[in-house]
Amino acid sequence: MLPRAGASAASSRPDYAVESVEPAGTAGTAGTAGPDRPAPLLALAGPPGSANRSGTAIRRQPPPEPSAARSYVTARGAIVAMFGLFLVSDLIADWFGLEVLAGLGFAAGCVLGPYFVRRHALLRVAAAPPAVFLAALVIVQVLTAQGTSRHGKVLSVAEGTLLTLAALAPWLLAGTALGVVVAVPRGLVLCLRELRAELRQDLGERRPWVPRRR
Repeated sequence: MLPRAGASAASSRPDYAVESVEPAGTAGTAGTAGPDRPAPLLALAGPPGSANRSGTAIRRQPPPEPSAARSYVTARGAIVAMFGLFLVSDLIADWFGLEVLAGLGFAAGCVLGPYFVRRHALLRVAAAPPAVFLAALVIVQVLTAQGTSRHGKVLSVAEGTLLTLAALAPWLLAGTALGVVVAVPRGLVLCLRELRAELRQDLGERRPWVPRRR
C-alpha cells in the first residue's frame, strides 16, 4: 500500500510542525479511530496564519523557552556584595598579616561584579571597585587602629591605609584590568557610547541659543 501524500510531504519538510487534520464530516466526534470512523489524515503545516485544503487553520509549534544561564543582579546589589567581600578579605588579611588575601579578594570582586551584573550597569560596576575597596580598607584600619589619643588613631589609620595601598598596588591594577576584560564582551563599549550620547544631548539642551523643551 502506497503512503499518503500528506505524510511524505511532512517527512520531507522538517521546518514546519505536523498536526492531525480530521476528514470532513468527522469534526466534533470524540474518541479514537475505529471501524466506523477513519483515522485522521496528516497535513503539512505551513507558515503561521495559513490554512490547509480542509480549511483548518495552521499554526506553528512554539519554540522552547531558553533557560537563563545565570541570574543578573543590579548595580547596587553588586556594589554591596563587593563591599562585603572587600571588608572580609581586608579583616582576614589584617588579622593574619597576609596582604595577599586582600589582593585576592579585590581581584575576585572585580571579576565577579561585571560577570553577574546587568548590562546597563556595567559601567558603574567596572569603575566602582577601587573606591569601594578604599572605603572598606579605611573601615578596617579604623577598627584595628592603635593609639590612645585621637591624634594617634588618625595617624595610625592614615599610615595603615597608605602602606596597604602601596603594598597592594599590583593587585589593584591587575584586578581593575581583569574587571574591564570581563565587562567588554558583555557590552561595556556600548554603555560608553550611550553615556557619551546622553552627555552630548544634555550639553546641547543647556546651550542658551537652543530652545528648551517645555
